[in-house]
Amino acid sequence: MTQTQPQTQTQAQAQAEVPAPEELFVLPASFGQKRMWLLEQAGNGTALYTVRAALRLRGPLDHGALERALTEVVARHEVLRTVLRLDGNDIAQVVRAPGPVPLPVVAVPAGPEAASALAGELSREPFDLAAGPLLRCTLLRLAEDDHVLLALVHHSVCDGVSLGVLLRELTALYEPCLRGTAHPLEELPLQYADYAVWQREQVASGALEEQLSHWGERLAGVPELRLPADLPRPAVRAWSAVSAPVKVAAPVVRQLRLTAPGGGVTASMAALAAYAVVLSRWSGQHDLVVGLPVAGRSEVDLEPLVGFFVNTLPIRVDLAGDPSFGELLGRVRDRCVEAYARADVPFELMVERAHPDRRAGRLPLAQTLLNVQRAVPPGLAPITGVTLEPFELPDTALQFDAVADLVERGDAVSGHVSLSADLFTAETAELVARSLASVLRAASAAPGTPLSALPCPVADARAAAPGAVDEDHGAPGAYETHEESRTGDGRPRTPGEHLLAALWREVLELPEVGVHDEFYASGGNSMRAVRIVTAARERGLELPLDRMLGQHTIHEVIAHIEAAAPAAVPA
Repeated sequence: MTQTQPQTQTQAQAQAEVPAPEELFVLPASFGQKRMWLLEQAGNGTALYTVRAALRLRGPLDHGALERALTEVVARHEVLRTVLRLDGNDIAQVVRAPGPVPLPVVAVPAGPEAASALAGELSREPFDLAAGPLLRCTLLRLAEDDHVLLALVHHSVCDGVSLGVLLRELTALYEPCLRGTAHPLEELPLQYADYAVWQREQVASGALEEQLSHWGERLAGVPELRLPADLPRPAVRAWSAVSAPVKVAAPVVRQLRLTAPGGGVTASMAALAAYAVVLSRWSGQHDLVVGLPVAGRSEVDLEPLVGFFVNTLPIRVDLAGDPSFGELLGRVRDRCVEAYARADVPFELMVERAHPDRRAGRLPLAQTLLNVQRAVPPGLAPITGVTLEPFELPDTALQFDAVADLVERGDAVSGHVSLSADLFTAETAELVARSLASVLRAASAAPGTPLSALPCPVADARAAAPGAVDEDHGAPGAYETHEESRTGDGRPRTPGEHLLAALWREVLELPEVGVHDEFYASGGNSMRAVRIVTAARERGLELPLDRMLGQHTIHEVIAHIEAAAPAAVPA
C-alpha cells in the first residue's frame, strides 16, 4: 500500500517542534476552572479530567486542509490557546497568541479495534495545565481513505457541548481551507474569558445571594453517600471503570411521565427518581445527593463558544417513609424545578456555602452523577466524498464512585452505568444497571408500589452476601478521624506543627489555632488550602494537596507526613 501521508512521531514530539507562542492576556479563571485546577493538582498526574471525541472519516482526506481548519478553530476560540496558572493567591487564565496547531498522523493498519485501543492510550496521557496546550488532536490512519480524528481536551477549557462546537466548526472549515475560499462562520460575539469575568461580577455584586442561600439551606447537613463496595478502597486509586448497559423502552418512560401528581415530569426526572431508589436500596440511606450536570449556557451568546460552562446541580432526594414511586417522583420533580431556577450558582460556591464533610480523595457533596442527555444530530458540515460518523471510545477514567450516563431518544432511554473499578466488580455494575431498568419498568406498571417493594437486584445481592466492604473501607490511614491522638492542650509541639500553625494563622487571619482544630470549620476553603500548600513549599515542607482538600487538622497532616517520610518535615 502506498503511504500518502507520513507516519508521524508522537503527539508530544510534534508539539515540542512548535515554539511556545506569545502570551497575550492574563485574565481571571472561572469558578469551574478553579475547581478543575484544584482537582488536577490533587490528581497526581492522572488524566481524569480529559474530555474526548472521535470522528471517523471514510473517503479521500487532505491532511493539510484538516490541519489548517484545526488551526483556524483554535484561532477563533481563545480558550483553546489558554493555560491555567497560580497567580498570587488565585488561578489565572493565560491566553496565548494564535499559531500553527499540529495534527500528527499515526498509522493504525490493524483496524478500528486497534485504533480504539490507541485512542485509550493517548487519552491516559495527562495535561500540564501551566504549560499547555490543553487541546491535543491526532489523526489515526486505518487505511489510505479511512481515518479517525481523535480530539482530547482538558475539561478546564471544554465540556461536552463544546466538543460538538469544535467538531462542527472543524468540518465547516475543512473545504474552505482545502479550496482557499472564505469560510462561512460568523465572528464570535464573546470569548470564554468574558464569561469568566461576568461570572465573577455576578458573585461580587450579590446578584446570586438568594440562590446561594437556597443551596446553603437545601444542602445543610447533607450526608455522604456510602455504597457497600466489593473491594477495600486502595491507598492509591487507578480511577478506571467497570460498565454495564442500560436500556428502557419508550412506553415505560412515557407512562412514568404521567405518574407524578400535577405532571411536568421529564425523562431525566424519572431516571433520577429510579436511580435514587437503586442507590437508597443498595446503601440503606434515605437521604442522598445525586449530581445532575446542566449545560450552564443561559445566554444565547454563549451557545457558539468552546469553554467549560457545564455546572453540576446537587439534587438532594428524600426517600424517607417508604413512599410510593409516584410520590417520590413528585418530590424529585419539585427538587429539580427549584434547582433549575437556581442553576447560575457555580458548584464550587455551593460547596463553600453548604460546608459539607470533606474527605481526602472524595468529591464533596455529590459522590455520584446522573447524566441524561437528549440525542441531537451532530450538525456536522458535509465534506465532499467523505462519510462522517461518530467513533466510539472506551471508558478510561472515572472520578466518581458511580455514574449513570443515559441518552433520551424520543421517549426511550439507553446508556450505561459505570462504577469505580477500584471499589466494585463488573458483576456489581451489571446488577446496578439491571436494578435501574427494573425499577423503571416496575414503577411504570404500578406507580403506587412502595419503594421497598420495587425489584432491585443489587440490593437483593447485598442481602444475600452481607460481606460487602463498608464504604469507610480502605488502606490504613486512608481516612483518619478527627478524634485520633488528641493529646495535650492543642498547642503545636513539633517543628512541623509550629510551621503549619503559623501558616494557618496567616492565611486564615486568626490570632491563634490549635493543632486539633479542623481547617474548614476554622474558615478554610479550597483556595486557602492551596495558599498554605504553596507557602509551605517555599519553606521546605511538601504538603499533600489531596489531603489538604479533605477535612484535616494540623496534627493529622504532620503525623501523616512524618509516618510516610520522616525526613520531609523540616527540623
